[in-house]
Order: sequence, then structure tokens, then C-alpha cells
Amino acid sequence: MVTIKEMSNTANKTNSKKYIDTDYSDKKEPAEVMVDGTKIGTSTKKYAQILDFATLQNILTQNVGKTQSKTYVQYTKEKLITYIQSPLANLDNIRDVSQYLYRISSNYRTLINYYANMPLYSYNVIFKNEDWTKTPKSKDFMNDYQTLCKRLQIMGLKNLSPKIIATCLRDGIYCGFTYDDENSFFINDLDPKYYKISGITEGGTYIVKFNAAYFDSGDNKEFLYGINNDGEGTWDKIFVQGYEDYKSKGRDFQWFELPPERTICTICGEDPVVPLPFFVTVFQNLLDLLDYNDLIKAKTELENYVLLLSKIPLISGSDEVNDFAVDLDLVRLSQQMIDEVAPDLCATAFSPCEVEPIFFNNKNQVDDTNAFSQAIKNLFESLGLSSALFGDSDNSIGLRHSIRVDESLMFYQLSKLEANIKRYIKLNISENFDFYYHRATVFSQDEYISSLKDYATLGLKKLDYATVTSTPFEVMNSTFMENAIGINEMWKPLSSSYTQTDNDSGGQTKKDDELSPEGISSRDGNKNEGTQAGK
Repeated sequence: MVTIKEMSNTANKTNSKKYIDTDYSDKKEPAEVMVDGTKIGTSTKKYAQILDFATLQNILTQNVGKTQSKTYVQYTKEKLITYIQSPLANLDNIRDVSQYLYRISSNYRTLINYYANMPLYSYNVIFKNEDWTKTPKSKDFMNDYQTLCKRLQIMGLKNLSPKIIATCLRDGIYCGFTYDDENSFFINDLDPKYYKISGITEGGTYIVKFNAAYFDSGDNKEFLYGINNDGEGTWDKIFVQGYEDYKSKGRDFQWFELPPERTICTICGEDPVVPLPFFVTVFQNLLDLLDYNDLIKAKTELENYVLLLSKIPLISGSDEVNDFAVDLDLVRLSQQMIDEVAPDLCATAFSPCEVEPIFFNNKNQVDDTNAFSQAIKNLFESLGLSSALFGDSDNSIGLRHSIRVDESLMFYQLSKLEANIKRYIKLNISENFDFYYHRATVFSQDEYISSLKDYATLGLKKLDYATVTSTPFEVMNSTFMENAIGINEMWKPLSSSYTQTDNDSGGQTKKDDELSPEGISSRDGNKNEGTQAGK
């Protein structure tokens, strides 16, 4: 292969193209010229230039068939399949894929947020009276109840719960370490690469061990002891002690147990050993969607792409190889001028060959769009979701049934988180109360409230009815305030079927100015006597 080098003259200093400069004098024997291993001929003339075929090839091969997928730079479908075949050994890799998709795939992020934000996360607590023959002491009961409602209010469960569920769906597991001084509450989300479930307790909750080697990574130790070991670290002393035991006693102490009363841990599914991301089965579909999107984008850009190909004339009838009719130095300089004025989406090249017009317009745009739409439908079908939830057409019956299935899935996850809150209350606040989330979602809220209203009119589940849209702390404070200022006496409810007895049922008597002339005549003539209105 001949050697490629830059022309040394002044004009070439502004040109970025590379040229083949092979100098043959009249005293030298003809030499063979090879390009990419192919003999192209001999000549005694000076070869000013042979085309930069590599550059030209790169330009001409920028088509859809050879467009590389940006999706697979980090995670390929082949790697994903390998991970799933050995999930225990590749659990961290699978979670990395899930986090990667959550960052770059709007479909995946919308999917997780759809499920995580579906429940209302409203809650209530009830007193666990072990002996129904005895009435709890009013003062003690109210003090415990008020303390519990206040602590739950500080925890901010309505905001905290969907974040926990979203993380659990994405990673397959969630574990947080709590900081609670009774007047403030904070939960530190732990990295799933550095903790594992070591046991199961009552109610299906878990015991968790933490890897002390976490603090040997990066600058994590600074958050343990503070910057320059000033003692102002942000981690609890439990982690400090665990790390120091690990460093002084060796690898047998690398994993230390976190106290259950300070830990909230929930998983997706029933496998605490290999808690996989909830939607791992559709990761391939999501990668396909990203690829389709990149391909459509590449095709759209290609439609606006132009290649200017200049033909270098050859001397007619000459027996010489590459016997150009135009001095190639002139061709080169002309090419420079064209390159300077050509826009970004316009490439230039020159060739001694006859060429046909080169078009880059995409004739299959409709097919590409249909393929993308089909990929989205395949994703919905794999999940059992109705595409109407995200803007596609579907019948209302199918949509309603699809939502019911989705709600049941989230209620299952809600029950797991609920068990953790129950344990936290029992170990940290009070053993006398039970906690539960309302089984209501943004879709079933009206129906759920309506059913509780029916119960409330019969004197049942009145607190449940009140706490669907408010916390118990807010309900009780509002009730005490209304009683204290006598609002029930000032704002008496209007007469209705719920406030009237059988004896005083019927319409209220209207004033004269509210009656029509016909109404006044009927009243004065006792025409309504004996009717319900008359009574």
C-alpha cells in the first residue's frame, strides 16, 4: 500500500484531506501503485493524488443499514440475556440495566411512575383492644393515639411511600435506614450493591446486613467520619462501629446486621435471595424501542443529507492509467473552496468515475413508524397493560379491567410496605395500634369514598371515610378545633333526608316571597291538605 501524507505546499496547510504523494522522475523505472492491496497501474507521471477512498466510503455508507445503535454501547441484548441466565451472579448488572433504562427511556420511567403513583397512600390506624369487656382508659388511650398520629404525620408517608415503591419496582428491592428523633424524620436510601437480606421476621419483613467495605469506596469514608476526620460524619454510629469492627477484626466482620427497628426493607416478588426488578421481562422490548427511535432519527437526518460528487475528466484516448485532463493540484484547490462553503449536512468528494445521482431520502418512513408503534404495542402486551392508558385507542371495558389488574398488583406491593410500617410502629412508637393503607387508587377513589360514605351514614367506618383524603392527625386536629370554636352550632346542616325523621320529612315551608301566585292560592285554599307537602 502506498504511503499517505499531507502535501507540503502552502495551499495544503488549510486542507484537512490526506493525499498520496509518490514522486517519479524520468530517470526512474515505472513503479507499481497499490491501493488497499489492489494494483491500479503504473505511470512515469507524477501522481499528485489518489482519492481518499476511506473518507468517501464513510460518507457513502451512512445509511440505515449500517447505522450503529447508540442503545447498545453499554448494554446489549446479548449481555442482558447472559445476565438473566445467571441472575444471582449478575444481580448488580441487571439493576444497572434497570437504572440505565430509567434514566434514558421515557417509556420505562412512565411505566414505573404509573404504578408507583397509582395508590393514594392514605392510611388509618385502629386500636388493638385485647379485651372487649374492658374500656381503655381514656387519658392513656388518647395520649398514645395522639403520639402515634403525630409521629406518622412527621414521617410524611404520603410522600415517602411512592418513592419507596418506585425504587423497589426499579431495583427489585428497597432498603432504608431511619433517623427519627420524634420531632423530625429522615430515611437514608441504601445502595443495593452493599446490603443483602439475611433473615425473615414476623409479618414477612426482613433482617438486613450491610457491607462495611462500602466506606472504602471513593470518598464515602468522609461521610462516615467527616472531612479530615473532624468527627462530623452523617452516618449513624451503628455504621461507624460496623466499619471499625471490619477494619480491626477482618473479613469475618465485613457484613454487619442492621437493627430491625431502624430498617425498612421491601422487595418485589417472593424471592429475597434474588429480588429482580419488577419489569425485567420487558427489558429487551425497551432496548428495541430505543433502537427503533434512534433508527427513525437517523433516517430523518439522512433525508436532508446531500453528497456533492465532482467528476475529474480523463484525457480521451489515452493509454495511460489515471491520465487526468485537469491538473490534480487545481482539482484539490477547487475542492478546498467547495468544502469551505458546503453546509454541515453536505459532504463533498471527487472521483474520475462515472456516477449516478445519489439520493438519501427515506421511502419507508411509514413502515418505520408502524414498526415503532408495533414495538410499543408489544411492550404493552408483554406487561398486560392497556395501551389506552398512554394515549392509544381502546374500548372502555378493556381499559377498566386492565386497571383492575394493575391495582391488584400494586395492592400486593402496598401490603409489603404496610408490613414494614406496622413493624416500625410496634418497635418504636406503640404496640397498641395497628396500621393500614386504604386500598384505593387514583382510579377507584370516587367509588371507594362512596362506599365508605354509605358505611358512615350507618355509623360505621367514619374515621376511614375521613382519612381517605386526610391523615388521622389532620382529621383529629380539625375535629377538636371545630368543637372548640363551636362550629357545629354555628353551621347547622341543611335539612335533608339524612337529618329529618319520618314525621318531619318532606319539603320545607316556603316564604310568601318564594311562592308563585298559584302556590299561594293552593296554600290558602288548603289544596295540599292530606298530602305529604301539607303535613
